[in-house]
Formats: sequence, structure tokens, C-alpha cells
Amino acid sequence: MKRYKSILTVVAIAILGIAAGAGIKVYSILHTKSADILDAIESSIDSGSAQYAELKEQGRFNILIMGEDDVEGSRRSDTVLFATVDIDDKNMRILSLPRDTRVQIPGHGVQKLNHAFAYGGPDLLKATVEKYLGQPILYYVVIDYNSFPAVVDILGGVEINVEKRMRYVDRAGKLDINIQPGLQTMDGKTALHYVRFRKDALGDIGRVHRQQQFIKALLKKVYDPRILPKIPELTAQMMKLFKTDISPALAIQLAGFAQNELGRERIFFSTLHGQAATVNNLSYWIGDTKAANEFLNAPLEMLISGDVAENRNTNNFAGLSLSYSSAADENGNGKASGTEKKPGQVMKKDELLDLVRSMPESIAVLNGSGKAGLSGEIATRLQKIGIEVVMSANAKHFDYKSSNIVYPINAKPEVVETAKILGKLLDIPSSLIRSNNQAFYPSVIIGHDNQKLMSRIDKLIEISTQ
Repeated sequence: MKRYKSILTVVAIAILGIAAGAGIKVYSILHTKSADILDAIESSIDSGSAQYAELKEQGRFNILIMGEDDVEGSRRSDTVLFATVDIDDKNMRILSLPRDTRVQIPGHGVQKLNHAFAYGGPDLLKATVEKYLGQPILYYVVIDYNSFPAVVDILGGVEINVEKRMRYVDRAGKLDINIQPGLQTMDGKTALHYVRFRKDALGDIGRVHRQQQFIKALLKKVYDPRILPKIPELTAQMMKLFKTDISPALAIQLAGFAQNELGRERIFFSTLHGQAATVNNLSYWIGDTKAANEFLNAPLEMLISGDVAENRNTNNFAGLSLSYSSAADENGNGKASGTEKKPGQVMKKDELLDLVRSMPESIAVLNGSGKAGLSGEIATRLQKIGIEVVMSANAKHFDYKSSNIVYPINAKPEVVETAKILGKLLDIPSSLIRSNNQAFYPSVIIGHDNQKLMSRIDKLIEISTQ
């Protein structure tokens, strides 16, 4: 593995890129096109590797994030995050892997996941997670806990709602955690205690949940433009916090991607589903890798709409939900934001006709449900209310549970406006109206809720002929 290069990346992408994008000299790099980022990565890796194949076929790559801690002179990693950065569909997915996850460590047999770092550092932990999830990892990031509090203090602290009192004393380890319940702004020291605490009934799973809550609070903080004046000081501290094999130029490009393309609602979190078990008198977390890969590979619109099916036997631990959520969902105990859909509202004839006439562009209809002939059927109905349809075809897959609307990346305002009007006409939530690199026109993608969509259009036809 390449030598450590202390630069900003991943979480730093959010902090530096989102906060500083408009004001630093690397403006042009921060505004690099998505295709250029993919080209830059492709040119730096082996064209015969699994990482290259995933990048070429799906427009995404994976990063392993490790929290490094020094406990009584022993380096260990009790925090392991698997992050997928999707350049094509503009989202990030972060999967927390509990430290006690039962895995096969190359050369060491079946062990707990965090033992891999102790045996062979980032290289061995990376190889272990690749084997476990069956997903190639392109880059790694190591976070130094010793520099962690200073970053939080520079940001002015983070606001977190503590669910219950957290109390633990380890005099030998010089650790005294005493955090009261309630909403509070944590300084760096308190935040570090918050993400380290595991001495309750939920153990490491509870700590994983709190770590996700902290990252969400951190992201909320760094989206605040008032952070901009603190960038020089923040950057200097970040240099101490992160070690990675991502090049500085690529890190800046990814910062621009995060700033320009990723909102908090497009950053998703999940914990490896599973169950606690005792094997040979050792406690383990038996992970559900099938559920993990469903989260990592699900189409974006399914995550946004909350349509990803989850195994009820493994998505809950001692009353704590392990279901996925977005960074915009600060409660973090349910599914991603956007799962609640507003009921359809019937519009009057004049309003309907005015909306149709105000659509500046033609549209396409794509079949994302797999039902034969559906795109042509929907296109014909839309034409009856005066919408100009220039193409009907199949979508790139048939797994769309909910109908949604897409438009080309970097589309002109008229195209975006057409997509928004179409969404209003068809009663499709704004969370399901998005840019997509596969789109050539503002397009409605028909999902498995096609009967609902058909009923909506039939009602519009009825209104238009009154």
C-alpha cells in the first residue's frame, strides 16, 4: 500500500470542501466535472483490477475509514466504516462495521474484525473487509483520535441530543466519562467521550449508533457558511487528523464534488445488520452481509423513497433500530428522509392547463417496472393532457419501487423547470426529482407503483376534458 499522505479527505471532504469551496485558490479544481474525477481515478489504477471494473461500470468507488486509537501503547481500530462514493448518481453510503464482527482474517483465521488492524494495520484490515463484503476497496483513510478534539473545538462544538446519562470511569486508562442527557453543544473532549462510550446494555452497537449521530451533527455544522473564516486553522488541524493514500489533487476534486453535488439528504448511513452471539466463549457480532450489500447496491431512488426491504430478524438490536437513514435525518432511528409522501391533491382545470402550457421542454417516459408496454401506455395518456412526449423506452433497470423524475446533469434551467412541473402534475415528491447521468430529457421513470401513477394521470385526463 502507498505510504501515508496526510491530507484532507472523506469527512474532511465535507468539512473543507463544503465550507471552503468558494473561497480558495483551487476553485477550478473544486469545480471539476464528475466525468473528469472518474477519468482521473481510472488513469491511476490497474485497468484489470476489480476496483477499475466497478468504477467503469457503476461510476463509484469504495473507501475504508478507520479510527486509530492508542490504548496503553497498543494501536488499534475500534471504528471501521465502509464508504461508497457514487460519482454517477451523486450520493455517499456509509456502512458501520462493529468491532466484534466475526470475520475471516487472511493468515489469522476467524477473529474479531478489529484484530485485523492490530495484526497488520490498514493493509490487513482493508483486505479483511474486502473479503468479508465482497466489495473492492480503492482507498483508505485513518483518523487519529488524538487530534479529534481540536477539530471539534475549531468548529465551535457540535450539537447532539444525548438520550441518557453516560457514565464510565477507567482510572488505569485515565478515562472519566460523565455526560448528562439532553440537547447540548459538545466541545472536543466531550464529543470524543461520546463516540468512545460503550459501557451500557447496547455495548459496541450503541457506540456505532452514537458515532453516526456525531457524524450527522458534524455535517450539519460544516454546511453552515459561518465556518468559512475558520478554514485556515481547520485545515492545519485536519492535516494531523487524517492519513490516506488518496492523492492531494483527487482529495480536492472530491471536496468539490461534495460541495457542489452532495446535500445531507444524499449521504446515507447504515449499521451492519446482524445478531450478537457467543462462539467458543467469545462474544461476536454475526453480520448479515446480504443486507449490507443490498444497502450498498440499492438504486438511489429506493433509498430516498424508503423502498429498500430489510430483514426484520437482523435490523434491530435490543430495541435499537439498525435501519438506514440519511444525514438529514437527525433522529437516525428510522428510514431515510423522504419516506413520508404527501397525499395527491386534485387540481382545477385552469391550473392543470396552465401547468402543461408552462412546460418549456418535451419529456421522455421510461419503464422502470418491467411491465411490458407500460412506457408507451403512460406516454399516450400524458399526450392526452397536452404533454409532448418525444421518447418512450425502458429504464436502465426494473427495480424502481417508486416512480420518479430525472433530468440530465448540468441541465439548462428550462429542463429543470420542466422536471419540476412534471413532478407537480404527477404528484411525485421533490425528493424523487433529481439529476442523473443516464437522462437525455426530463423523464418520468415508471416504478412498481405504476397503478397509482396511472390513476393520477387518468384523473388529470378527466379534469382536462371537463
